[in-house]
Amino acid sequence: MQNKTENRLPLLLFPKQLINPRSEWYQFEHLMPWQELEDMMKPLFSDSGRNAIPVRQIIGALIIQAKKNLSDRETMIAIMETPMLQYFLGLDDFIHNPIFDFTLLCKYRQMIGIDIAKEMIETLLTKHKIIHTPVKDDVTHKGSMSIDASVVPVNITYPTDLKLLNQVREKTEEIIDVCHEQSDEKEKPRTYRIEARKTYLKYAKAKRLSKNKRFTANRQQLQYIQRNLKNIDERIEKGVYQLNEAHIEVLKVCKTINDQQYRMWETKTNRIDDRLVNLYQPHIRCIVRGKAGSPYEFGPKIAVSKVNGFIHLDEISFDNFNESKTIESLIDKYKRLHGVYPNIIRADKIYQTRTSKALCKELDIRLSGKPLGRPKKETNETNEQLMKEDFVKRLEIEGVFGVAKTKYGLSKLMTKLPESQKASIGLVFFVMNLCQILSFVRFSETLEMLILEIYFNETSYVYDDEGLNF
Repeated sequence: MQNKTENRLPLLLFPKQLINPRSEWYQFEHLMPWQELEDMMKPLFSDSGRNAIPVRQIIGALIIQAKKNLSDRETMIAIMETPMLQYFLGLDDFIHNPIFDFTLLCKYRQMIGIDIAKEMIETLLTKHKIIHTPVKDDVTHKGSMSIDASVVPVNITYPTDLKLLNQVREKTEEIIDVCHEQSDEKEKPRTYRIEARKTYLKYAKAKRLSKNKRFTANRQQLQYIQRNLKNIDERIEKGVYQLNEAHIEVLKVCKTINDQQYRMWETKTNRIDDRLVNLYQPHIRCIVRGKAGSPYEFGPKIAVSKVNGFIHLDEISFDNFNESKTIESLIDKYKRLHGVYPNIIRADKIYQTRTSKALCKELDIRLSGKPLGRPKKETNETNEQLMKEDFVKRLEIEGVFGVAKTKYGLSKLMTKLPESQKASIGLVFFVMNLCQILSFVRFSETLEMLILEIYFNETSYVYDDEGLNF
């Protein structure tokens, strides 16, 4: 059962000598929409049973993890050792023990998922009156939007067919070993694991493999895998082997990989729909990017927009998608959040399609980029200058990906479960927006922020503080 966090009086019980009002965590504590987040998370908990961990500690621990780019265990150690982090979590006194076990962070990420992570970002921006602000009736267009897409690589080795088949073979051998120990069968089925290992290393250690040798190596591993799968299926039908849920799930993945690899070997192709590239994370897909140095990336693809200095996570999918088809949904989302259409959409060349340009022209939105068709003989200096300005200002969205990957760890995503990976990405952009809001705060105790003017990406902020008159 989820209990409600009591409204505490700041600095009454928490040791004052451990508090630094200049710390960013002190200011984060006042900028966070704690009450709104509690109301948002309340339906995730049961109404019966013992009291659950307070939402403030759950969300706060995940924010600390995203801000400091720590593992689950390191996050709980940092909270245990740092007074300001405990103050941020709402504790009334400094404690010397972990507030909860670090393994629960994975469970909480699964509960949050991407939908609640997006809602958290929207709640934060609404609290500080960045979105859902009233506009004048005669205003139809205001502000600007920079959009782009990228891939968040996950922490897996670069997949090859031979390496993947070897992992499947070893996993089927492991299932046979475990099930044989639990059964009454006297003789264990032959797996030829020593011979299969030597065959794999023979080709894996080769400096160069021709196409024929690569197909030969895959064929040999497929034969060992199919023999193992046949032995497992026969003994399951006879009731000799009893598989647990984990083995049943991994066996399904092994069979899928075997079928896909066999079809590719039989047809002598390197392509197949919904191709699995990892045994332990079967939801991961190969995303073809075509960039120098990394033509293929493995992880979820995200579409992000930066609106008036703040970041929105618009699309996220493990399957590759064409980002140019997301413009209509992005415009609708901008209209819902701000009540008006944007003046300008700054986008990459891939977004410059006839459909996108026709839609923007219909809505009186300027889509940056060169016009389609043959270049005109006489160029307009004004249009050329606008395109140069749009190109420079569009680089801000590239900076978003750069900061997220270098500072917040999105260059290598360490979580493994699909919903946990999506939640981790959403929490990173939540923290980036929180830091952006903090960068505008001039006083330690801010009551509210009013946006007076939005022009392109230049935003004017005014802060009211008790005892101060502007």
